Amino acid sequence: MSAKDAFFQKLETNGNAQKEGEEAFTHDVLAFQEDTKALIQEIMGWFDGSPVTASASSTQVTENTDRFEVSNLTLKNGDKTLKIIPEGLYYVGVKGNLEVTIHRAPGTSKFSLHWKDGISKLPGWVIVSGGVGNAPVQRTEFNQENFFKMITAFA
Repeated sequence: MSAKDAFFQKLETNGNAQKEGEEAFTHDVLAFQEDTKALIQEIMGWFDGSPVTASASSTQVTENTDRFEVSNLTLKNGDKTLKIIPEGLYYVGVKGNLEVTIHRAPGTSKFSLHWKDGISKLPGWVIVSGGVGNAPVQRTEFNQENFFKMITAFA
């Protein structure tokens, strides 16, 4: 094979790899958007009929040079606010991160929801807390029971 043939073969291989990467990214973005929207709707439903007010909207997320919209949620309970905001799509061992922040006097508490947590190997959404100071990182399955345990400061 000539150097020219080798060059164009490599050019084609690299072009195909780039196209596959772009298609995988688009698939990940669409799936993350859909699954986040479904999660937000599920959480909102848990507060139906309660004094907590819920409002969903969307936040722009930037991944490298690409921007896309992802659902977010704000819950209000008197002077307390709980926000679920998308932070990004790709992290080491993790796809899709939502930050959950509870604002209340006198302070703020935070934890994360991971969409695909390759570190824990848990299926579905994963609650991730700790990791501050000497506290170990805790990963637990996302479900209604575990979520409400995490947001007791919001009551």
